[in-house]
Parts: sequence; structure tokens; C-alpha cells
Amino acid sequence: MADYVVSHAEEGSVCAHNGEVKSEVWFKHGPLSASELCHIESVQLIAESHDQGFVDDRAAGNWTWFELCILDNAQATVPVTRGEILLTWESHQTSMGCGEYQKYQGHVFGPQHDLLRYLKEGDFIAVRLCARFEAWKLLARNGELRIGQSQDKIFRAEVDHRPALNAIISAHKFMSSIQSSVQPDKAAQPFPSLPTTLKTAMTFAPTEDRPLRVLSLDGGGVRGLASLKLLEQVMNHNHAGEKPCDVFDMIGGTSTGGLIAIMLGRLEMTVEECIKKYEDLMEEVFKGSTRWNYAWNGQFHDAKRLEEVIEGVIDEKLGSGIGKTSRLLNDNQKCKTFVTATLNEGGNNRGPVILRSYINTGASLEHRDITILQAARATTAAPGFFKPQTAGNDTLVDGGLVANNPVGWVWTEILGVFGATRPTDCFLSIGTGIDANSTLVQPGKYRVPLPSTLQSFVSVATNTEIMHILFQGLIDAFAPWAGKRKYWRLNVYKVIQEWYEKVEPRWFERNVLGRKDQVVHHSQDYEAIPKFNDPKEAKEKLMEMLEEYVQDVEVKESIKKCAEALGTKKRATAPDTGSCAIAPGTKNGVIAVRTEEVVV
Repeated sequence: MADYVVSHAEEGSVCAHNGEVKSEVWFKHGPLSASELCHIESVQLIAESHDQGFVDDRAAGNWTWFELCILDNAQATVPVTRGEILLTWESHQTSMGCGEYQKYQGHVFGPQHDLLRYLKEGDFIAVRLCARFEAWKLLARNGELRIGQSQDKIFRAEVDHRPALNAIISAHKFMSSIQSSVQPDKAAQPFPSLPTTLKTAMTFAPTEDRPLRVLSLDGGGVRGLASLKLLEQVMNHNHAGEKPCDVFDMIGGTSTGGLIAIMLGRLEMTVEECIKKYEDLMEEVFKGSTRWNYAWNGQFHDAKRLEEVIEGVIDEKLGSGIGKTSRLLNDNQKCKTFVTATLNEGGNNRGPVILRSYINTGASLEHRDITILQAARATTAAPGFFKPQTAGNDTLVDGGLVANNPVGWVWTEILGVFGATRPTDCFLSIGTGIDANSTLVQPGKYRVPLPSTLQSFVSVATNTEIMHILFQGLIDAFAPWAGKRKYWRLNVYKVIQEWYEKVEPRWFERNVLGRKDQVVHHSQDYEAIPKFNDPKEAKEKLMEMLEEYVQDVEVKESIKKCAEALGTKKRATAPDTGSCAIAPGTKNGVIAVRTEEVVV
């Protein structure tokens, strides 16, 4: 059977007006008969197109693209939904800021692609023009759907992504309900939402990309030093001296874990470099009288000093004099980095603000202009300890208040950026220490709170082990390759076993009140870890606890297995695609090719 072309010369266009995706069906082919379907072995869109002709901010991404979708009747204007999945896939993009027509060829959808597996008798293959965000516009003409045909009938098994989708949704609901039940309302941290693109077919598009490696870093002030030392233990097995940004595909962090994520991911430091800079930062920022600072500035520590130190680190890595102006967003970097922050207003009932170095096509472009310095300050702005950070119209504070263990948000970012079918080899979550059982300290009658009062509330609000407990089973069970271990958690602690104490009554209690000796049971506890703003204790006591922790047989085995999962090779560098920006869907195996590479 001969290949054929479905041509459409009429011009089409679509223009977006806000953050909602605007789409229009340009032309379609069908209805397809059963005899046609069994011989189609490929579908490819070729068309002339251009966008609005100008781009204010190229770093913010390309927001026009073509999709191929399935319609179930001639009058339909939106893709059909089957098994809760919207059946649409990206074909390709057009060049950014090009105001003249050029010819592009899109992705070749092969014989076993989901597009062809989902097609049924009577369906139409339609071409959609898509744009998002104000003023983005896509214009097209002279479209061609090239249909490749096989002489032999092609067998295609039915495809149904509902089990995978339902597993993710069910697990998400279950974990969310568990979290709500184990945390009191006032201390409960919001559970991460699933990406809005989860129910589109392109999210489940097959991929041959290698498995991901992901790093999640808790908050914890100066105790972040322990996180770096634990990461060093893992890296030293097969990647000694290498940069984590060359090993991990995504690094997400909160509070000082966010600062470390920026240093390792966005600034591309080695672990050794980061440890040195982090120790210098601790000594510089957390020195001086905390009570005097509070009385004078309303904060226990000087945010200006923190800014100066961070700015110096950025200058050193990226170039002198640009520490204040360098944007966090850099979508061309190999490793994707994000940090969490909290809205100062509404932080009690909203999830964290995600500040990204990359484009997540399923999220808004809010805070796309934030600088590295602003992001680092925002994620570390613990109330009472450092003043808040302004970004645009928002006032941001420490991300640890709602996501001190960001593992849940790392998971949803993976789904949103890489898709639900991209496997993961290693998901490493590192904490900053499990603290002793905590009792809330009441502020008392004085206006000025003591550091111990804030510390006690912080310890409850930033509990990281609950999120770890929720996600350790979820990631291993529901990520691709279910049942294979992919998740590791390292978090220093020292157990104090349960013990019994003989308590003797005082003279008056024994001889007048008649009280007798009692045996008091003390439950198992953990040894107290250093306060998050005590660098001396972090370098001494915490390092002693760390040395003991990594000698534990189970911990040694976890570090070894995690290192094995990371493999011996660096993460492959993405191929050079010029100035190509990836639009929604290409993350899931549908690769858009720029005009300068494939001009027909």
C-alpha cells in the first residue's frame, strides 16, 4: 500500500491571552476505517508556521506548538477522553520570535506509538494549534499529514493508562489522608498537588530515555552540613570529585537545603567546594548576639550579612559583580534545580512556592525573573530569624514552614517535567538530623520571644520524617518499575533506648505524705541535635553523631546500594539543540526539532 499525504492550504491561527492554554483544531483526517487503521505505520505533520515575531524573554520558554490529537466525530473541537486520558500529543514547535513563515517537520509517530494504538474505527486524526500566555500567537499554512502505510497488517495491542494513572491518584489520596490524620491541623503541612498535565496522553508517552537520578535536601540551618557530608559519602563510592549536577537530573531543596541545592545545581559546585563555602557561611552569618539583633532589628540574625555572603559565592562562581542580578532561571543547564518558599500571607493553608531554574510547562511563570540571590534568601527566611524576602508583589519566607522535607514536591516536579513513564534509578532524600522528643515551649508573658520558644515551634512545624514515611513506599511501589528499590533516605540520629529511673520522694513527701519510691519509665528517644543556628555545635557534636551514624551496618548498606543505583557514569549531557525551548509534551518522548536542524 502506498503512503499518502493529507494537505491543507488554508491558514490557521491561535492567540493566547493569559496563562490558560489556547488551542484550535486546524484540520483533520478521517473518519478512519478499520482497514485503514491496520495498515498505518507512521504519522507526521509538516507545516509552514511562525509565531508573533517578537519575544520579550527568551529564557522563559517557547509557548507555541503543534499537537496531533484524536477526535471521535467530525464536529468535535476538543480531543476525545478515553479512560480519563485526554488523547493529544505534541508534534513540534516553531522558532521563537520568527515573524516569517518557515517549513517545519514534526515528530514521526511510529507504528506502536500510543497515538496509533488509541485510534478506533470512525476516529479522526486532528492537528491542533496551541499557544499559552499573553501575546503568544501561532500562525500556520500549507499543512501536510504524511501517512506511512505498511503492506502487511500491523498488530497493535490496546493501550490503557488507567491503571498507572489510578495508582498515582490513589496513592496520592491515601498519603494525603494519612498525613492529615497524623498531624494536628495547625502543624499540618500541605500535601503536594499532582501536576495538571497528568491526565493527558503525552504524559504517558513511551520513553527510551535513561532512568532519572534525583536528590532532595531537607532544611535545617547549620545542620545542612550533615546533609553535605552524607552526600559526600554516597558520591565517594563511584563519583568522587565529580559535580552532583553531572550526576543528578534534578536537585530540590528547602531552607538551607534549598541554598545547598542552588550551590550544587545552579552554581555547579562540587560537594567539597560546597562544604567549604557552607562552613564559611555558617561562621559569618550566625555570629553575634541573637537577642541584641532581635531587639534592634526584630530578627535574631542579620539578613543583610546573609545576602552579602551569598552574593559573594555567586560572584565567585558566575563572575564578579553579577551576584545581585543573575537569574535563577537557566533552562539550558544539565541539572534542574528548585527551592521552596512560603507566601507570608496564606502560608498556613497553601502549598509552597516553587522557585525553579527550569521551565515546568504545567506550572505558571510566576517569579520567572527571580534572581539566584532572591531565591536563596526566600527559601532561608525563617520567621523571627531572618527578615522576609520580597519577590514581585509577594513576600516570601522560609519554605520549611510548609515543605521542610521537599520529597513530595520533588516527586510531583518529576511527573510534571519528565512525565509519568520516565523511570527513576535513584531517588535520594537527605535530612539534617532527627531531633529529641520536643515539648512546645510557651512564650510566657514577655513580648520578646526567646530563641528556645521559636526553636520549639520550628521543630514541630518542620517535622521531616512524616513526609519520608509517606513517600518511601509510594516511590518504590508506584514509580515505573514497581517493586524495584529506588528510594533512599539518609538522616543522622542517635537513639537513646528506653530506660527506667528510680525516683525517691523528698523527706516531706516520704515522712509526712507517705509517698514511696517510684520507678518511672522513659520511652525511647533520640539524642538532641544541635540548634539550627549553632555552627560550633554543628561542627563538633553533629559531626560526632554523623561519624557514629555512618558506621551503622544498615546505614553503610544503604549508602552502598544508593551509590550502586547512581552507577559509575556521569549523567549524559543533553544534545545541543541550539536555542530550542521545550514545550509541553516534549519531556515525555515527543521530541520537537527546530527549523535550523530540519528545514524541509
